Amino acid sequence: MGIVSVLKRKNYKYSVLVILIIFLGFNFFLVNINARKETIVGFSTQDMVQPNEKVSYRFLNNITFEISSNTLLNLSIEYENNIEDRQTYFIINNSNPLSLNISSKTSLQNFGVMQAPKQPQMGNFRFQYRYNCIYRISSNTSIENVTIRYRKLQYYGLNPETSYSLAIFEISQDSWELIDTFELVNETSSETYLESSLSNLQQDTEYFITLFEVGIIQEDWNWLIITISIIGIVSLVILISKRDYFQYLRTRTVPIEKGAHRLTLEDVLENENRNKIIDLILNGPGIHFNELLRKTGLAAGNLVWHLDILLTYKVIGKKRIGNLLVYFPYYQKNPISNVDITLQKSKLTLEILKMIEKDPGIWNNLITKKLKVDHKTILYHINKLEELGLINFKKEGRKKRIFPNLESDYFNIK
Repeated sequence: MGIVSVLKRKNYKYSVLVILIIFLGFNFFLVNINARKETIVGFSTQDMVQPNEKVSYRFLNNITFEISSNTLLNLSIEYENNIEDRQTYFIINNSNPLSLNISSKTSLQNFGVMQAPKQPQMGNFRFQYRYNCIYRISSNTSIENVTIRYRKLQYYGLNPETSYSLAIFEISQDSWELIDTFELVNETSSETYLESSLSNLQQDTEYFITLFEVGIIQEDWNWLIITISIIGIVSLVILISKRDYFQYLRTRTVPIEKGAHRLTLEDVLENENRNKIIDLILNGPGIHFNELLRKTGLAAGNLVWHLDILLTYKVIGKKRIGNLLVYFPYYQKNPISNVDITLQKSKLTLEILKMIEKDPGIWNNLITKKLKVDHKTILYHINKLEELGLINFKKEGRKKRIFPNLESDYFNIK
């Protein structure tokens, strides 16, 4: 019996070893099929993307196209040979397998679209097409959702200091339609990327998508200068010593959503680079990103990372003014926001805000119909309310419902 027991123990060890080897080998195989890289000698390819597989295609001219799908995907992709230094990542979410055709050219005319659509329009902002890469996508079945990401790097033709918005165009439309575009940070690499989502794309329909640069209309520079000057004047009122400010941060009661960060407040405040950023903001409330970049000497990605931590822990606040992103000390009752409300609210803006407050979930077209005002004018005032932090959006398909931001100072003060 003793010999049998020894043999059983040995067989057990061997079995565990074999299972371990099989497990490791299987996981190695999974990693490979879930993350595949292909080098394409040319500008086009056809491929079958398996469910939950991510494929990265590297074409000539430093073009990288990445795609992943939760369902079987028959992919065809082609680039015009004068496109270079571009990167895009498509994330497909669909209930059924599909065939997806993607082609990219530098202009709509090269696709045979002779009647150029109108440029996107939104309030006092201008939109310029300089990206020189338009995607045309079509599918044999409807697509429930596609998320599109661009790494915001000069290496891929995107200026880290410029604002961008994705836009979509169909032949049946007369202008480009802006899509909500978010600027996010990859917490692993600290790189900034742009992200937009498209929903309910119809089968056998050609959609054109690209990026537009967002800038302020020249005639509004006077408004921008006045606004920045006013912020400078207000900043004199809210200057505070670093010691007193840290004491305020430690004793306040304000909810903080840490997200992926696992730091204590002391960890946040003791970091040397973040201390340098806090000093600059305390000494010059309203300082903008480029000035912080120059004075800290940090790389853009690192600065974005530290700013994200400071914003997450509500050590600082930020506000976009025109094409500038400015930073200031965080206060529960932020005097800069109150000044902006006083300056920028108009009778129509207030009327729209009251309508949203009375009917949460209302959307742009319904406001347009009720007020009988041009939709571009309504869009301008809605954008103004969004900039002031007075409203929030919730997307349902292609419809954006609007809700009052009840946490804003405006509603609290009321």
